[in-house]
Amino acid sequence: MHFDRRICLGTWIAMAALVGSAATPAAGQDRYRLDEEKTWTPLTQFDPDTPEGQLQAVRKLLAQSQGEEAFEAAGAWIESHPNHALLPEAYLLRADAQVLKQEYYEALFDYEYLIRHFPESEQFQTALAREFKIAELFERGMKRKLWGMRILKADEEAEELFIRIQERVPGSRLGERASLALGDYYFNRSEMGSAAEAYDLFMINYPHSEKRQTALLQLIRANLATFKGPRFDASGLIEAAERIKTYEREFPLAAEKLGTEALLVRIRESLALKDFHTAEWYEGQGENVSAMTLYERIARDYPKTAVAERALKKHHDLVTGSEQADDDTPPEASDAPAEPAPAEPETAP
Repeated sequence: MHFDRRICLGTWIAMAALVGSAATPAAGQDRYRLDEEKTWTPLTQFDPDTPEGQLQAVRKLLAQSQGEEAFEAAGAWIESHPNHALLPEAYLLRADAQVLKQEYYEALFDYEYLIRHFPESEQFQTALAREFKIAELFERGMKRKLWGMRILKADEEAEELFIRIQERVPGSRLGERASLALGDYYFNRSEMGSAAEAYDLFMINYPHSEKRQTALLQLIRANLATFKGPRFDASGLIEAAERIKTYEREFPLAAEKLGTEALLVRIRESLALKDFHTAEWYEGQGENVSAMTLYERIARDYPKTAVAERALKKHHDLVTGSEQADDDTPPEASDAPAEPAPAEPETAP
């Protein structure tokens, strides 16, 4: 899979160079390019001895998939023309040559130089798009080279690129893709807290995105996954329940297919179980009044749940025990705190 993606990226670079190339045509042959209005316009021809003509030659090398030659030629051009108006394009071409050589990490140095020093250039957006493609490769497992072998993980580079891209072009299509990709990056690595934050930020920054449904569903899943059991923080469950209600309002058919009603029931069961464990802890500490209060709240807030039935029974037992204590003198051993009840198995919704 990774090999196919590398070939695809390199081919895309070559095709882009081919479209932009203005190499000297054969006699009687005109060359055109497709502009943003989908109109074919003639390409300007330059003297091969001029700086413009030399860059055309570099583009031709890229179109012919001659990455090493293009890299050397672009490097020589940059050294010879350090203040030329076409310097941003030269850095772009040299980085593209590195991509053709499958030197993805090294290509980032020229892309970054272009982005940081020439933010007003027309190559700025192109360089960011190239970085995004490299970040996708790294996120999917592409490793960096060491001693000619791909043995260094590049996960952190992917994360940093996704963050930088969305910060540099907020509100753009590319920024939107990078924002969602960052959430997926964390989700795929089971960093659910960070994933939830990233998806939430996506929902805020791109409220009308065509990927809103996908991001909302991933946000729900990430929040659910943050819950580790009834003895741990349940804020993720509470947040997930609110997001599920939003999902039901905005995407009712998809929510019905997903079975969100059953999912909400499971969330309520888990929240009730968390309170039940807390009540048992109070009971184990001899704080029966606090325990009974919690058992009452469970029965009130989570009716028709299995945990509510257990809470009512516990409450009844404590009330009955208190009444008996008023009538009978307890043995001395009863003054000691009771041992905590056995913990219920941790369950997740």
